[in-house]
Amino acid sequence: MALRSVYTPDPDWVEDGLLRITGDELRHLLVARIEAGETIEAFDGKGAVWTAVVELTGKKEVLARVTNHRTAPPDPCPLILGMALVRSAAFELALEKAVEIGVGRIAPFIAARSNAAPPRQMDRWTRIVVEAAKQSKRFRLPAVDAPARFEEILEIPARTRVVFAERDGGPLKAAVKGSPALYLIGPEGGWTDEELDKARSGGFALVSLGSGILKAETAAIVGSALLRYCL
Repeated sequence: MALRSVYTPDPDWVEDGLLRITGDELRHLLVARIEAGETIEAFDGKGAVWTAVVELTGKKEVLARVTNHRTAPPDPCPLILGMALVRSAAFELALEKAVEIGVGRIAPFIAARSNAAPPRQMDRWTRIVVEAAKQSKRFRLPAVDAPARFEEILEIPARTRVVFAERDGGPLKAAVKGSPALYLIGPEGGWTDEELDKARSGGFALVSLGSGILKAETAAIVGSALLRYCL
């Protein structure tokens, strides 16, 4: 069974090699009925990973003795998902699965046909990213940008520049030029002609995901997986 993961962005060292776990991560461990003697993995989201054995469990803290430290390597083929704002549930599903697949940066944007407003707080997105990273053992947390304008997303530098489009799209393989890869997923109402023209002018290739029309969140998941495979 995989070791339970604990997110510690600012590790709280009681002493050399003894890690204190409190807050949300403590609650998760207590719900999971963690016991002394169990081995866990703690990570800071920047690549540092500690294997530790639980020595003490309590209502206020868990103490774990580190037995090993390693650094998770950076992704050799970084992916950048430009995701149009859609319904909260759909966007959050796409966000969760993108993290599991290994997307290194998520750049939300407001498209002409977006049917959702930017969130007032991004705390929920952060929690979703952390939980997905813990589940999938992605020890380097992806960056999640504040929502931007479509034109700003087009300026993100990348070797591969793809728009997954419901019309006029070609094959993915011909559009892949290397990494990093920036790929855009439109809103539930689809792309406007003006947006597609701007993307083409910015060096983006229009790519089809098949003859059917996918939901935005499905397109994000499929597109992420296909680009990961190609790279």
